[in-house]
Amino acid sequence: MTKAHKLFLKWLTQISLILFFIFMAYDQGLITKIISSDKSFITSVILLLFILVSFHCAFFTYLISCELNKAHIIKKSLLNENVKLRIIESSLILTSKGEISSGIVCDYFKDLIGLKKNGASSHSQILDSYLKKTVSFYEFGWFCSDIMLKLGLIGTVIGFIIMLSSLSDITTFDVTLLQGVLTTMGSGMGVALYTTLSALVTGVLIAVQYYNLESGCEELFAVLNQISEVSIDSSL
Repeated sequence: MTKAHKLFLKWLTQISLILFFIFMAYDQGLITKIISSDKSFITSVILLLFILVSFHCAFFTYLISCELNKAHIIKKSLLNENVKLRIIESSLILTSKGEISSGIVCDYFKDLIGLKKNGASSHSQILDSYLKKTVSFYEFGWFCSDIMLKLGLIGTVIGFIIMLSSLSDITTFDVTLLQGVLTTMGSGMGVALYTTLSALVTGVLIAVQYYNLESGCEELFAVLNQISEVSIDSSL
């Protein structure tokens, strides 16, 4: 089974299902109702943040997917005894495939080959340094997911404030006045519930996307570690 862009294809499957869900909600008028009912505009902010963060996830998922492709190609190629990794004029060359394009994998093996030629026996420090670079890719998503939940809580508080503030306007039991109060209370409750709903749904959808990205980063460094432990010495 080919591993070419398997990670990015998983993300495309996820985002396709998410877009289908969004289309169904829009077709039923739910999204329009939620946005129009939210006087705090927090729901609009949450939805805009969801779109921007999804683009961020798409970019880095594709980036890691490309690096995974290169790592698997190198791993498979180095099983052949005649295949070597070489640094020629600052370029990483895999003798069976040619030049490896720049990126995490290329930079990692350049540094690793340099360390090996200088007599270093351990690669754990350099692997950890590259691992820390990719942590920010998906930690941003977890941060945004948490921010969405907090925005939902802020919207809930604002909604209850709107709802309860209307009670202070009751001075008499006039029917017309009570109708206005009930309308304001309903509007406040709508803000509270719709912002909470939007935050919970978008937070979950963002978490799903970034879980896929995080698993891709873990797989990438597992493959790099395996190459470093088993194949790199014989290829130099």
